[in-house]
Amino acid sequence: MALSAFDFISEVGPKEPISRIERRRLRCFEDAAVIAYWRPFSVSKGLPTISLKRLGITATIEQLALHERLKERRNKVIAHTDVDRMRLAFSTFKAFEDSEIMLPQYDFDDALEFYPDLDALILWLRTLRQAAGRAIFKRVQGRQEIRFKHDYTDQG
Repeated sequence: MALSAFDFISEVGPKEPISRIERRRLRCFEDAAVIAYWRPFSVSKGLPTISLKRLGITATIEQLALHERLKERRNKVIAHTDVDRMRLAFSTFKAFEDSEIMLPQYDFDDALEFYPDLDALILWLRTLRQAAGRAIFKRVQGRQEIRFKHDYTDQG
């Protein structure tokens, strides 16, 4: 999902003008990509976590920096709201000079954090996907056939 979402974002050229509505749509893809990226690295009830080491990857300094930026973005902006990373403007103003009615006005950050790094991110995600495929392939060699299905909607 992360790779697909970043691929969708990359369809917009760097010099192509986009509306705020389109930027918000792309921001939704970016947020979904960040969450999807960190899902296997995060602790989940009933599932093992993976690590770069378990995947047999020795990341470059640049790849590790992207990895950590994705983690920080997930933890401080998308999954949680940390004040030190919040970008929000809020103000009020009188609707009319002769009235005490106040109107709220707010604006929030809908910028694309990772757009400048799309090529590196997409390459990194493809590297991770290939490494995961290799790790799974190695793990199942010499074992009996596996037929695993878990569908929470099929409980009875």
